[in-house]
Amino acid sequence: MTRRLTMIMAVAAFAAPMAAAQISGEGGPIRVNADTSEVMERQRQVVLIDNVDIMQGTARLRANRVTLNYGPGQGEQSSAMGGFGDIQSMVAEGEVFYVTPDLKATGDVGTYDAQADTITLTGDVVLVRGEDVATGRRLVMRLEEGRTTLDGGDGQVQFNITPRENTAAATAETEPAAEEVEGEEEEETSN
Repeated sequence: MTRRLTMIMAVAAFAAPMAAAQISGEGGPIRVNADTSEVMERQRQVVLIDNVDIMQGTARLRANRVTLNYGPGQGEQSSAMGGFGDIQSMVAEGEVFYVTPDLKATGDVGTYDAQADTITLTGDVVLVRGEDVATGRRLVMRLEEGRTTLDGGDGQVQFNITPRENTAAATAETEPAAEEVEGEEEEETSN
């Protein structure tokens, strides 16, 4: 699931030339690895198969299969030959995984639409931010707006939220103070 989302984000980097959508806000080169790639120039499509892994900066997209649909490059005629041009859309399938320093998301299928600058994950979707976890059936990330929507499908969206102050208090309760540990060690050595 997570792998699919990662591929979607990689395509996003190439998709919108004006918005400069990317899998990472850092920009920079995008590295793509896959067991097999197939380029269909007339259809303006690239299919990446098995162990697809796309990385840019600190962002990563992985999936079992990713299909990239591209348009003509800048100044390029509408002929099928030439470079990859601009990615118009991407579909990642099978164990889609997308991760950035801020979030981790998984799903069964992931799509990227360059015109809408939107990434959508469907299936068994899990979104993790820090210690908080949300599950649902459809996750839509509107990249330029910075807006994320999670839908439960036929069921409800479920959240497990861990407030920071509770996390700090729980840690303080379970971890003895350094002085207590040192005092206990001194007692054991004197016995």
